[in-house]
Amino acid sequence: MAVALILAGPVSVMSTVGATPVAESQSVSVTENVDVWERSPLTLRTTSEGPTTIVAPRTFINVESAATGDLPLNKRTATIHERNESINMSFEPRIGAGTRALAGDEAQLLAVKLDEAPTTEGANTSDIPGSLGDVLANNSNITSSELLDDAEGVGAISDEGELNASYTPESGGVYAFALVTVDSGEEGLSVSDGNVSVNGNVTVVGVEQAVVQDNASTVEPTQNPVNPGDNVTLDVATEIGDENVTHAVVLVKQGELQQQSSTVTVSGELNESFSQDQITVENSFDNVSGVATVDDNISIAGVNLSTNQSIPAIGVQGLFGTVVSEAESDADGEVIHASATVVSADSDANVTVETLDSWPNGAYQYVHVAVGTESGTINSDTGTVAISPGGGPDNGGSPGNGGGPPDNAGGPNNTADDDEDEEE
Repeated sequence: MAVALILAGPVSVMSTVGATPVAESQSVSVTENVDVWERSPLTLRTTSEGPTTIVAPRTFINVESAATGDLPLNKRTATIHERNESINMSFEPRIGAGTRALAGDEAQLLAVKLDEAPTTEGANTSDIPGSLGDVLANNSNITSSELLDDAEGVGAISDEGELNASYTPESGGVYAFALVTVDSGEEGLSVSDGNVSVNGNVTVVGVEQAVVQDNASTVEPTQNPVNPGDNVTLDVATEIGDENVTHAVVLVKQGELQQQSSTVTVSGELNESFSQDQITVENSFDNVSGVATVDDNISIAGVNLSTNQSIPAIGVQGLFGTVVSEAESDADGEVIHASATVVSADSDANVTVETLDSWPNGAYQYVHVAVGTESGTINSDTGTVAISPGGGPDNGGSPGNGGGPPDNAGGPNNTADDDEDEEE
């Protein structure tokens, strides 16, 4: 998410949704041979659902200096993918980002495994996207880089301005993807021994990010259902070796997130002095009704959850960051009922999440993420637990412990997103 925010740039006002060529005035130079299209945060999206998925609020971005209005980011789920399983991606026209003018352009997909997730802290347009400029200049602490082109089925953009790609990660971690068009030169990007080279000139026309797990954790509530105000204790077993592990669990009332929205506003001028202070997030809900328990200086998937998070509740990191930073036991107004616990413990442990007496009855989805402190190995699982007075039968649906989104969570398949795609 932070990648998209930093890359957002001034998205030009469009009276109608149509194809617009990538002009010099619509791009930012990150190296001598690499430009970034200002609309690239809108065009490339993962389409695969991983084993751990939770519905996210509708999220919009508004760049005040370009008077864009609210543009949808088209990211409705927070998903953790599986290693050795394909991550499918779609590049296509979106509201505010027509792509038909790119038809016929040769494309390449750069997949980068990051040592940690990008953040907006201290970022500026000279190090877009918090590391993309560094990656292309071979000056970043990345774990690996891989390039997909014709041999891997990433060829030219279609006449409709569309392209489908697939990447299979061999290990867990946080991955960033950049789709580029080759503007001049025969090779465009190339990768050798993890170093990225540019032969000619390329333009980044799409960016995306994905979290990948190495294995699934196994999570079982020790009691189900529980009373409002009682602790939810999860018996967690992972496939992480004998090392210290960060366990992060978020517990949220099923169906509430999908009814909400977040708007990211980028204020001021977008130039070399761009900073995190220019980014604000406004949510449709007033507060988070819940309890956050977080050890000091602890992070999950590269994001330090001990500090306030100025990112919306999309993506796994954004969801945890929002609950951790905004949970209040006496919250009022329109609220999301959610709690989070982030602790350091053994690889197998009991993790306790607090609830409140005021929480309504129903099914609550938990998402567990475990990260090995030394290895960086990621495990995750999701399931539901019922909250009901007296521990009686739940009226909100049958609880389950398995992986994948609950059937009544209102996943992306039953959320109308057609209005977020470009009409042409």
